[in-house]
Amino acid sequence: MKLSSEKIKLLGLSCKEIQVLDALRAGHSTPLLVSEHTKVSRPAIYEILARLHKRGLIKSNIKDGRKYWSRAKDRDLERALYETKKALFDFEEGVEEVQGLSDSTVIVHRGGEAIRKIVMDIVKNHKEERLYAIQGDAPAISWSKIVGLERINEMNRLIKKNRIITELIFPTGWFERQVKLLGKKWAEDFGERAAISHEIDEDYFKHAGQIWIFKNSVYLIAMNEEIIIEVRNSEIQKLLLSMFSFIQNNSRKFDVNARLRSLIEKED
Repeated sequence: MKLSSEKIKLLGLSCKEIQVLDALRAGHSTPLLVSEHTKVSRPAIYEILARLHKRGLIKSNIKDGRKYWSRAKDRDLERALYETKKALFDFEEGVEEVQGLSDSTVIVHRGGEAIRKIVMDIVKNHKEERLYAIQGDAPAISWSKIVGLERINEMNRLIKKNRIITELIFPTGWFERQVKLLGKKWAEDFGERAAISHEIDEDYFKHAGQIWIFKNSVYLIAMNEEIIIEVRNSEIQKLLLSMFSFIQNNSRKFDVNARLRSLIEKED
């Protein structure tokens, strides 16, 4: 990726510092050559080079006893820009944005603390949207361990409060097993939402991954590994929604609320 001077300005560099970076990129590798190219005095050039080197924006090497300077690789400059972005947007520990300068955005949420925050933020920030989700049995224990049943129930109540319409795909018998594992309160908080639910054979869930798809974002979840990958890319979203639609068309639709009411009655 070629970084323009306009993007480099985001690093908070002065005009002279940007001139020096541009001179180095053009191949002017000594203070004398940089000074002649930029019309900035040599004493000032030495000071600027020291500042840029301290920030990791340029590098030096010694050849035949003489020091030569060059601009850092674009990838290193991008990292510097990203560190600036992290500071500006106050990214929390455990959150990492990948390729943050491109049109698409990928954010990786790692560790229990980051995950507990993001799962609640997801529900809070998608009011009155439609959620498409695929979820099997394997993640349930990790959810209980990392997020906690109380927070899970709170999240389910918030889904209803925020009028999020859920379209869900589960393995056959999922709700029966979840009620036994998580209890009646979980069933009550999960139920009575605006939901369209489908079930398919358990053979397709020999993994612990989950997918949540919203209007503008996709969440790939591996709760047992304490990682959630947030993707904002329209083409990837279209791909996953097409796959979701295919699964729906080849699954068994059922009334989730009626099923949960029946299971709750049995628990009584």
